[in-house]
Amino acid sequence: MGSPIPGESEVGTARVPRQRSAVRLTRQESSGPRQLPPVPAHFTNRAAELEVLEKLLAQDDADGPAVHLISGQGGIGKTALAAAWGRHLGDRFPDGHLWADLGGFSTNGPLTASEALGRFLRALGVPPEGLPADVEELTALYRTTTAERPLLVLLDNAGSTEQVLPLLPSCGDSVVIVTSRRRLGRLQTEHRAKLIELAPFGSAHSAELLGRAVGTQRIGAEAGQAQAIAELCGGLPIALTTISAKLAGRPKMSLAKIATELGKEYRRLATLSTKEAQSVEASFNLSYDELPSDAAALYAALGLHPGPDFGVGVAAASIAVREEVADDLLDQLVDVGLLIDRGDDRYTFHDLARLHAKEKTAGNEYDRDIAVRRMLEWYLFAASATADLTTPDQDGIPYRYEYRPSTPTSFDTREEALAWLELERENLIAAVETAHDWQLPELGWQLAAAMWPLFLLRKHYPDFLRVSEIGVRCAVAWGNVSAEALMRNRGGAACRGTGRYDDAVRHYLAGRDAARTAGNHVVEIRSVEGLGLVALQQGRLDEAIEWFTEDHLLSERQDRPHDVGLALINLGATRVRAGQAEAAIADLTRARDVLAGDDYNVARARIELGRALTVTGDFPAARAELEPARATMKASGSRFEVARTLLAFGEIAEADGDREEARLLYDQALPIFVGLGRPEADALRTRLEQL
Repeated sequence: MGSPIPGESEVGTARVPRQRSAVRLTRQESSGPRQLPPVPAHFTNRAAELEVLEKLLAQDDADGPAVHLISGQGGIGKTALAAAWGRHLGDRFPDGHLWADLGGFSTNGPLTASEALGRFLRALGVPPEGLPADVEELTALYRTTTAERPLLVLLDNAGSTEQVLPLLPSCGDSVVIVTSRRRLGRLQTEHRAKLIELAPFGSAHSAELLGRAVGTQRIGAEAGQAQAIAELCGGLPIALTTISAKLAGRPKMSLAKIATELGKEYRRLATLSTKEAQSVEASFNLSYDELPSDAAALYAALGLHPGPDFGVGVAAASIAVREEVADDLLDQLVDVGLLIDRGDDRYTFHDLARLHAKEKTAGNEYDRDIAVRRMLEWYLFAASATADLTTPDQDGIPYRYEYRPSTPTSFDTREEALAWLELERENLIAAVETAHDWQLPELGWQLAAAMWPLFLLRKHYPDFLRVSEIGVRCAVAWGNVSAEALMRNRGGAACRGTGRYDDAVRHYLAGRDAARTAGNHVVEIRSVEGLGLVALQQGRLDEAIEWFTEDHLLSERQDRPHDVGLALINLGATRVRAGQAEAAIADLTRARDVLAGDDYNVARARIELGRALTVTGDFPAARAELEPARATMKASGSRFEVARTLLAFGEIAEADGDREEARLLYDQALPIFVGLGRPEADALRTRLEQL
């Protein structure tokens, strides 16, 4: 781990392939050029990659030379790895080691085939006056010259397969190492090149590189700051090397000073620059400058993407192109190492590449505003397509799109819609925050409101509260009191779900007052309902019945049958706990009938009705209500309600004297409550202890 040339403990000596001449490969006398570049003094890690390269070489059975492609983004250490492996292989190729920087990503442009061939032929002993001028003749002469000479050839910084092909030696026992920011698909398919892609260092190897370059004593004296520097460099060797050079050149500079500079996002790329060596920013620029204009535009726009990763849809929206066009452009960005393909059509940036992309729109506020708004509106458009996961509990507030996405968003099943919300959860939260930060309060509120199905069905209480509180701020900034009232209620639900009852009451009361100010009776109903739910969870049953009775009357007065049904569910659930089972059964039976068509809330009514019937001893009727409720809640994806159903079945078993069955059911429900952070977990633990 970390030695410039891998020792036998890390990488075993490669077995000589069967179709390669063992005599030629093991001959020790030297008769050819030795052009390989030196291994960097502080070459670190890559033992695993070196071992993979050795295994691939041992397995190679191609008729032509073995070709190995080392790919990855600029500054990730491709050349260092190639040089280290080449030096490790060196003694096996006494006929010569050739090297050329093909300049595929260079400010001076790519090296021509004629120039590269001329250099190689001269190194192999062909006199300059014997070199033809025509590139085809040079290629033919190179093939002839290398036909019986096993060579080790390092082709560094290739920009295309076309650059590589004329430089492949003829001898089948040769080995060619190619480095490129691109994956060079044609080289893989037509010449069976073995691809190895480099990833950034982990924190341990990043710290190791710093220690080798700067000195372990200096690093140890400020271990915490060294760790921070390693993390801020994102595991990119060029960044770590640049910082090491700065520290080495200024032995009295504290690591804390460098860490502070790197911590300033707007200064990070500038800090990672030196006059003596290629900077991180310059390395990224070499890839960026090779991009077609549309790929460059997409790269810059995605630098403003609010979340950690993204799919094709939002990428297409960011520059207003079709998804199939965006798919091709994303491939181009991945190909030159400016994006990371995470699989399943998901992409992300290396942290430093994201900063570089973001800087490409610096100073152009108009383009930045458009790109950000397009992406945020795409998330709202897609999230709005999940609204039918739940029955709306209030009238929606319409939104007028500035850049309405051209591709419709739809989901074939409820499961697919809920899975999309889960997949994009972090991005949706980041979108809410970005809209607030970019002073787009209406859009921010709409995004927060659109996440309701996810929070209702999957809870995610910390996220729920965070989004609701930002939603309140957006609504206040927007000046829409109804929107503020609704989001305050949702903040109350998030606090209630985690047992923060005082905060929940504060949110619900503020929501009720805002709703009354706005004349929004629907949201007022939701506020009163929430106050009743808090009282119920705290065991203040008489107060809960008063709130739910008020909720019921408000709903009847506004002629809202759905809200009447919801109020009756809550009244019935409270009356069961208050010892009023017969009255509860009447409320819950009516609720089940009133809510017909709303499967989710019908199932909620059935769960409470099953519990009420259990209290009366009618176990068959209770099970008849709970069985369809359990199926509905499983299908809806609501883990919380599934746990409540299990709890209700456990109560039947316990009341019927089957303690083992009750314990089994409670044991299934408990981890769900615990995982959701629900206060029901504590009561259920106590119940289990008493069984």
